[in-house]
This record gives sequence, structure tokens and C-alpha cells, in this order.
Amino acid sequence: MVNPRRRLPAWYYRLVALTIREARDVSAQDFDEDLSSLSSAPSHSSVSGLSRFSIDSESDDEEDGEIYQDDTVSSRSYNGEDADYYYELKAERKARKRELKAIREYDQQSKDSERAFDQGKEKEVQEMYDSLQNAEKQSKTPLGSIVGRFYLHSSNHVDYCPGSDRFPSKYVEFYHLDKDGAPSRHGRQMEGYISINPATDCYFGPFSPPKHTGLEEFQLTSNCRKHNLVFQFLSHDYIKLKVPCEVAFKRGETPTDAPEVFEFAGIRHDFEKAKEERKRKRSPSPRETYFEMNHPQGWWNQNRGWP
Repeated sequence: MVNPRRRLPAWYYRLVALTIREARDVSAQDFDEDLSSLSSAPSHSSVSGLSRFSIDSESDDEEDGEIYQDDTVSSRSYNGEDADYYYELKAERKARKRELKAIREYDQQSKDSERAFDQGKEKEVQEMYDSLQNAEKQSKTPLGSIVGRFYLHSSNHVDYCPGSDRFPSKYVEFYHLDKDGAPSRHGRQMEGYISINPATDCYFGPFSPPKHTGLEEFQLTSNCRKHNLVFQFLSHDYIKLKVPCEVAFKRGETPTDAPEVFEFAGIRHDFEKAKEERKRKRSPSPRETYFEMNHPQGWWNQNRGWP
């Protein structure tokens, strides 16, 4: 039955008011407020910086009552003077729901791949840690030069980062400064820089690195906000790093349920070796995952020399 007086859903009136107040057309993002719902899921499970969308069900459509239930391609349950505009927005809203669902599915796939990748790297570093722990009573091995970049991995950090905040190039860099203040490979004392989130620059030093490898915690303080940084230099190629959550997230955007400290496994990046591998690898293997082909440690990003 056609009903010109039936009250339309709340999202429609909100959008109409928005177009009048701001004197503009409706954009795809304007639908998002009504497509999201409060969830009991932890805040770190949010996707792509958006709220947890209820796009897998039609529960949010129930508010439309008979208007949604009775509508078909050939007939409409509402024929008020604004019916054409209402059904136009309704179609756009459904399209936006499909788009958000695709975004969430893609982001979840990417997140799962990133987590698996980091778990593999964490296992590699943990094996070095375990070997040192089992041989801790034996003579200590001198720590070679740590100048260069160590990429950082933490599956726990991946879990707490929504898609828009996950930044692939997480690393710690060790370097000397020459007399002009430029990075150098040689010098007496070292400087360092941690990049986990571009909004939380974290410089530290100068400092003198330990002389031997081991499990002993080596504590430093960041230069700007005086954060406590804890390193373990397991070898010339492997480190562990503990940083407060303020270093791992944008200021004011730390998940409420995030741990106070995040631990990262660090693996040295050998730029020369990467260049040789890139020469041999001109096309991606069919066995490689999308994440491996697009990760910052992949072939496309390994032609950057040591800064």
C-alpha cells in the first residue's frame, strides 16, 4: 500500500538537514554516521580508522519499517513529494554499505597477512634470544657495528592498530653524526631514531653501545619527551626493543585497552644483499602473497640506500 505520510528513517532527515545547513549535496561519507554502530568489541579491532560497521547485516535497515520491507524494483511503499530524492539517497546508502564492506574485508585480509608476517619475524628473533639464554654462562661475543636500520615487528602492535594507523615502515636506525651534524658510519658515540608512527618522532642519544651481545637490558631515554627505551642487543643482526605505547601511537589516539609497553623484534636490513636479490628477482613468484609483494621490505622498496 502506498503511504505518502509514513515517517521516513532518521538517516534521511539527518541528511536533508545537512544539505540545507551546509548548502551542498550528500557525499558517500555522509552516510557513515548511520551505518556504524557501537560494538562491545575491543577498540583495537576497529577497521580502517572507522567505527565497527554493522554492514554484514540488515539490522540498521529495520528502522525503515515497511518502507524497506515493501519496496520492490517496480513498486514503492512511499510516494511523498520527496520520494524520488529519498529513493535516490537510499540507493546511494546501499552502495556505500557495499563499499564499506569491501574496505573492511580488504583491510582484514591485509591485517591478517601483516600479523602472520610479523609473527614469523618475531619467531626468528626469539630463536636467537633462546640460544643466548641457553648459553648465557659461556663467554660473551663482541657486538659488531650496529650502524644501519633494523626493521621492527610486533604482531601485538598490528592487532591494536586500525588500518589507517598501521604504518609499514617501522624501524630503528643507528648512526653516527659527523662534525656537520650529518649521519655518518663512523664516530665515537651513536645517535638513534625510532619510526613506528610518523606522528611520534623519537630520537635518542648520543650513547655508547654495549661491547658484547647478550640479554642484558640497555636503557636509553628519548630526547624530546623523555620516554624510556629498552634495548637488548642479541647480535649484530637481531635486537629486541621495548617502547611505551605513546611512542607506538599518535598522541591522543592510543587505544584505551592498549598495554603500557610494546615489545618489538628488530632485524637488520642488509641493503647490499637486498640489491643482489632484487637483481635476481625481476618478477613476483606466483607463490608470493599480496602482502609480501607490497611490504616495505619487499623488492620495490629495497633500492633505497642507507640514509
